Amino acid sequence: MALDDKVALILVTLGHLAVEKDRDTYLHRLVELCSQAVEAERCTIYVVDHQRSEVRSWVAQRSAVEIRLPVGRGIAGQVAATGETINVPDAYADPRFDRAVDLLTGYRTLNMLAVPVWSTDGQRAVGVIQVLNRRSGVFERRDQMLIERIGEGVAPMLERVAVRAGGREPFAESYLGHSLQRDFDEDTAQAEELVARATGLR
Repeated sequence: MALDDKVALILVTLGHLAVEKDRDTYLHRLVELCSQAVEAERCTIYVVDHQRSEVRSWVAQRSAVEIRLPVGRGIAGQVAATGETINVPDAYADPRFDRAVDLLTGYRTLNMLAVPVWSTDGQRAVGVIQVLNRRSGVFERRDQMLIERIGEGVAPMLERVAVRAGGREPFAESYLGHSLQRDFDEDTAQAEELVARATGLR
């Protein structure tokens, strides 16, 4: 798929996600979009809990295991700590890679790209989008650009989840209760506005 076609796919799908009211459908389509856009086998989306100084998997493609890492540990933890994108062409040759995650999930990581998702005020990372095992070769600069574009579209939702994760409400309940469904509805409206601006409709 040509780069322009992938950008068009991202914008159209983000537009659809912006009006999606079901959380499970939203999450499924989001990770599918990320992996499809960069031809990756899997995608994991982490939320950064700054109060507890850890990152937690919000959704992991084809895995039911929740992953928790201290900020600064593993690739996702490093991205959360530094706010910098990390492209790893050979996971097991990179000392920052945490092999315990592969042992936990039973999946072998060959290469990965991890991109921060920034808060709406641009002050800190509220999430990390991590794609694993490119189907052909390793991840390139254009793959980073595509994931960054997706991150911009879903930032309001991830920021809201991150805020709740850092509060008194238990993390698991933060996206299972009615309160986040209400927040989800509000944030889809914000995301719709961002997509409309990006496509020149407003």
